[in-house]
Parts: sequence; C-alpha cells; structure tokens
Amino acid sequence: MSVPSYSAAPAAGPSPRRVLLVGWDAADWQVIHPLLDAGRMPHLQRLVEGGALGNLHSLQPMLSPILWTSIATGKRAYAHGIHGFVEPTPDRAGVRPVGTRTRTCKALWNILSQNGLRSVICGWQASHPAEAVRGTFVSHQFAIPPAGVRPDAWPVAENAVQPPALAEALADLRVHPAEIEGALIQALIPHAAELDQADPAVQHRLTSLRARLAEVLGTHGVATELLETQDWDFGAVYYECIDQVGHEFMPFHPPRLPEISEQEHAWYGEVMNNVYVFHDAMLGRLVELAGPDASVLLVSDHGFESGVRRPRGPVNPARWHRAQGVLVINGPGIRADARVEGATLLDLAPTVLALLGLPAGEDMEGRVLASTFDAAAAAAIPARLPSWETVPGEDGRSHSSDSGEDPAGAQAVLQQFVALGYMDAPDADALLAVARAEAEASFNLAASLQEGGRYGEAKVLFAALAERYPDEPRYWHGLASACFDAGTPQEAAACLADLERLEPERPQTTILRGVLAWSRNDLAECAAAFTEAERLAPDDPGVQTLLGRLHLRRRQWTDAERAFSRALVFDRDLAEAHYGMSVALPRQNRDRLEAGLEHALRAVGLRYEFPEAHFQLGALLSRLGWYERAVQAFEISLRLRPGFGHAHRYLERIYRRLGRNDSATRHRAVMEHLQRFSR
Repeated sequence: MSVPSYSAAPAAGPSPRRVLLVGWDAADWQVIHPLLDAGRMPHLQRLVEGGALGNLHSLQPMLSPILWTSIATGKRAYAHGIHGFVEPTPDRAGVRPVGTRTRTCKALWNILSQNGLRSVICGWQASHPAEAVRGTFVSHQFAIPPAGVRPDAWPVAENAVQPPALAEALADLRVHPAEIEGALIQALIPHAAELDQADPAVQHRLTSLRARLAEVLGTHGVATELLETQDWDFGAVYYECIDQVGHEFMPFHPPRLPEISEQEHAWYGEVMNNVYVFHDAMLGRLVELAGPDASVLLVSDHGFESGVRRPRGPVNPARWHRAQGVLVINGPGIRADARVEGATLLDLAPTVLALLGLPAGEDMEGRVLASTFDAAAAAAIPARLPSWETVPGEDGRSHSSDSGEDPAGAQAVLQQFVALGYMDAPDADALLAVARAEAEASFNLAASLQEGGRYGEAKVLFAALAERYPDEPRYWHGLASACFDAGTPQEAAACLADLERLEPERPQTTILRGVLAWSRNDLAECAAAFTEAERLAPDDPGVQTLLGRLHLRRRQWTDAERAFSRALVFDRDLAEAHYGMSVALPRQNRDRLEAGLEHALRAVGLRYEFPEAHFQLGALLSRLGWYERAVQAFEISLRLRPGFGHAHRYLERIYRRLGRNDSATRHRAVMEHLQRFSR
C-alpha cells in the first residue's frame, strides 16, 4: 500500500493537540454516581459537566491484561496476542507475565511514535519491557518491589524505563509498602485505630492495602513528574488500585451482606468510597498538568459488583467484574453534557487517534465516538486507512526475540497475580505450570474468537480443551455456547452429558438443558429447566432474562415483563433485559409504546453490537411515525447482521412510504434472495 503523507514525514515539533488517557481499573458508575451527588469527587464532576459520559461495554474474557491491550490497540485478543496474565518462557522452563513482547500488533504509542508524536506511558498493563517510543515509557513492573526487598535496597527493574537514562532519577519517586504511614491508612479506614492488628485477617487486609497504595502512589508520582517535565502529545496513565482493593474490601461495602458482621461493616464499609475519592484527587493533578487545551479521557476496562449481586465466598476474581465500565471525554471539540451510547473498549483507540488528527485502521473493529464531537471536530475526523500494521516507520516496538528478562521483577508480578487469585502459585513442576498457562491462554483466545463472531475457530479450541481436560466444566460450557452460536446446537448435547456428570446441580447445567430443549422446540421441557434454574439461582438476572425470552416466544407478554423487570432489579445495566422489556411492553398496550422505546434505546446504549435491539428500536420508531430515525436503526441492525431478513422487509415498506423507490426495490431484491437461499 502507499504510505500516507502524514507518516512519511514525522512531525518536527509538538502537536498543537494533546490527549491524556487515564485508566482506572474496575471503576464503576454504581459507586461513582453517589459520590458525585455528594460532592466528594469534584475533579471528575468538572470533567463530566464539561464533557461527555457514558457506559463503556467490556469484552470477553474480562481480564485486565487482555482488556487494557484492547484499549491500547483497538483490537480483540485474537488480533493483539495477549491471551492471559502469563505465558511460557521462551525455554519453556516456567512462566512469566505477559508483556510488550507478547503483543503482536502496534499500540497507540507505536503509531504515534512513527508519526513524530511524543508519548508519556506510565504503568500500563502488560507493558514490560518498556518500549523505545518517542517520549518516555515506564512499564507496569517499575512500581512493584520484589518480595523481601527493603526500601533502601530496591533495584530498578531491568528494562522498566525508556529512555534508560531516566531510570535512576525516577526510582526515587517509587513508594515502598513499608513507607505507607498510618495517617494514609486512617484516611481510608477511619476506624483503623480500633483494629486488632494481632488478628491475622486484619494483618492481611492492612498488608494488602499498604501494597496497593504504595504501587498507585509510585505510579502517580512518576506520571506527574513526567507529564510536568517532558514534552508530550499523548499521555496514558494506568491505576490498578480500585480493582485490587475492591477484591479485598468490596465485600464490606454498603449495603451490608448477611455474612458481614456489623462491626466489620463499621470498620471497612467506607474503604471503597474513600479509595475513589483518593483517585479523584490524583485525577485533579493529572488534569491540571495536561492543561486546559488537552482532551482528557477517563476509562475503566469493566465495572465491579458492589450491590446485592456481589459474589459470596472464594470465587474466581473475574466473577466480580461487571460488563459496564466508565467513560468520560472532555476537551476541545467535545460536546458538553453529552451522553455516550453504545461505546465499547474497541472504540477508544480510534477515538484517541481522531483527537490527535490521525486515522484509525480498517482492521480496528471499533468506531470513532463521533457523537461526542461538535460539528467542526466531527467534520475533521480523518478517513480510515487499511491498517497501521503495514505502514512503515520507526515505532519503537518490543518483539518476542528482544532480551530484557528480569527474574526478580517477573516474580514480583507473578506473586501479585497469585495474591489476587488470578492464578495458582507456580510449583516445582515447570511442565504443569506451562500446560496451565497454555490452556488458560487457549480458553481466553476461544472466548475472544466467539465474541468476535468467529464461532468455528472458537469451537475447535474449546473442543480440544474439553478433550484434553474432560473434568473441567467451563471447557464444556464454552464448547456448548460456541456450538449454539455456530448454528449447530445438536453438537452441544454431548456437552450436556459431561456437565450432568460433573455439575448436575449447577444452574448453568440446567440452563443448558433448557436451551437444548428450546432448540428442539420442546418449550415445555425448556420451561421446566428454566424454572429449575430459577429455583437454584433465584437472584440471577441471566436466568430471569432467559425466562423472559421464553415468555416472549410463547407470547406471554405480562409474564415476560415480570421476568425482565426482576432481572433489572438485580442488574439495571443488562441490555438483554431492556431489549425484552422493549418487546413485552408495547405488545400489551399501545399506550406503553413510548416506555418500550425507552428500553430499546437503553439496550442499544448499553450494547451497541446488538442487532435485535436495533431492529426493535426501528420497529417502535416506525410505529410512532418517526421513519427517518427508524431507517437509521434498521440500517445499523443490518450492518451488524447483514442477512437480517425482517429488517429488509421493514426498510422496503418505509422507503416506499417515503417515496424512495430505488432503495425500497433494493431491499426487496435482497429479501427475495434470502428467501430463495433459505429454501
């Protein structure tokens, strides 16, 4: 391909535009909104009031190294190469944390570097070793001390800083857990003086909190120093603290769970709110350093359960994650007080590039969030180019063959993963550790392929895992789900047999039995299975949503409304339940048409890639006589599902009504072709 002029001649000086991307891992509007209402997060409040905000839909699997790499690249896991927390070492003698050598495509800072723009990258997930981009790069490993290291004998992790000459000066800004003073602990735990520090559980919580605070303060100190002293066009700063502290202290958050004592609730109940307030103070300093002319994006990779649906007892940490994260955009050309609808993590990289005057690649699956731009900024969005991967230029990337192993630093990161529950402690059996890492990576890759619509490839991976590890239920669940998505539900029957052997009383097994009955059109058996799943998991919104869909199929509109309403009590951000309400309400009474429309808008706002919801939105808009808006909704549904025959039928009718006969004839022809093909 020809090289665009903007990459052939890198800029000689700083760009007149500046973009700051701030990442708060696991930040959630459900915690933030009450704090904003109480006036406790004034810096975020100013960004919200002067810019655009909304939910940010996450991706599967919801694991931080995968998600933050998707944010930085605009690509899913199968395209960017990060498939988990760890990977085998090159000699297969053990495992190491994934990093920049693992990533198989360019990140934002690589693209910007080859276009002459300077970046400050600080603490980003999966960012070790630091990459030699234009500007300054400090890896995720820089602020994590190896076990047993004293503050005065803490070496700089090898290859954690680019350019290396800055490493020693920045090292003084790191914070060791032993340096966290009681006053800071008391600011987060106001009743800390009442705690019995001889209690092992109390010791564990305080030790964990000190470690998390030390890491985030070190990251923040380095970030503010670099943003203040370096020339930069793009800054990206990542804070992991909210997620890490949440795994330890969110069980104590209001409302009090039955298993949490009143005393524990009194001691720890405000920790998470105080952590958010603490992050708001750090955000204020970052925004101040960025300057009034900078575009600022605050994002989280996913949300975090904080209400009645919080997991109970020891569970996989990912079960705490909610699909809806946080998005705020503020800056020149951004509409004030705007609402962002249907944004996903994949939209962030294209949007950052547009804010810096650069095009997104066609191989980036997301879109520029142009609805947040004013008219002038939207008109200036560059046309896409095929791919940045084929555009030459010095991009500073690390590669798999690069040196830069730091055993002590890698071990510190692995210990952190173990402490948070994301992986088992490595043992002496290197082959077993490597096999675990490869199986986990294969499972995560399959989940990414499935979500990306590549169902056949996902099936192959899930099937291989299930064959190799027949006693692992999640591999059978993954295979069954991929079979349904691929249109081969009969292949899922074998999965049910194994799951009934492994987990006969689990709701997921009962649900699979019901879904298989649905595929056979045995609605009585389906209803019995879903009702049993409801008995096993009465507070599960997914079960309620399935019951609602069954009622819709049976045209039991009132029962459907009841089930979807119950689902929304447990999770008000469940797009599928809002979609179900958008169908059930208007079918009962025309007077409820507009209420249904509100739910349809909510559904597509929560999950843009939801063709049925866009179709339903179009159907309701057309019933209200808003034909032009209905056309837009139907066209989006067809972009997401090109063979959606009902959408073509509606569009033919609407275009005839609007007098646009050529468009009507085109949709009629497509519909007839689909009908012939289906025979």
